[in-house]
Amino acid sequence: MTRLVTILIAAMLGVPALGQAPDTSDYAKTLFGQLYPADQSLAQGWAAGLEGLLDQLKDSSEDQETLDSIPDFQRLVEAEHLPFSIGELEGAWRMRSLQATDYGAFIYQYFPARIYPEGQAMVLDKDSGSQRHRGLMAQLDAESVFFVGALYYGYEGPRIYSAMTPGEATDEQREFDAVAEIYKIGENHFLMAFAPNANRFRLYEIRK
Repeated sequence: MTRLVTILIAAMLGVPALGQAPDTSDYAKTLFGQLYPADQSLAQGWAAGLEGLLDQLKDSSEDQETLDSIPDFQRLVEAEHLPFSIGELEGAWRMRSLQATDYGAFIYQYFPARIYPEGQAMVLDKDSGSQRHRGLMAQLDAESVFFVGALYYGYEGPRIYSAMTPGEATDEQREFDAVAEIYKIGENHFLMAFAPNANRFRLYEIRK
């Protein structure tokens, strides 16, 4: 994230921009307070919704790629969520996207990404692959971290969550907003579940 964007976000959140370790108490409340009411449920209900879709696809799909992908989706849905602190996420990672809709379930290759402290925030920066995400993270509870950011494509510049931009957000900006929850499911192994959009689900599997 550029220094300019960092300072802009910090100014809107009312927190110092540089030189401080991440704070997972007041900062988390402040970041959560930036969410639109419609986004404050974060990824609630994603697991049950995705399980239902996978069952439907298992019974109805004739696409072999979808059928081959379903066990990997189920493994992640059923994974135990382990206690962790947000500091464990700092570093260089590999992330792969798993996406499921009424049309099928698809798993993409791993791409490099990084998570790093910036001021009082932790920044997730997946800046490779055709679909990318960048945003801020904070501790939600003992077993999860939440993400507030935006989707963007490889041919364009990064976006930020539209509530953090000056002026009234447009419908187009809102379409790219992204919120998610992150869980630890193993040693150096995390799962990022984005808020479902209708019957469309997106996960990131995160590994070293």
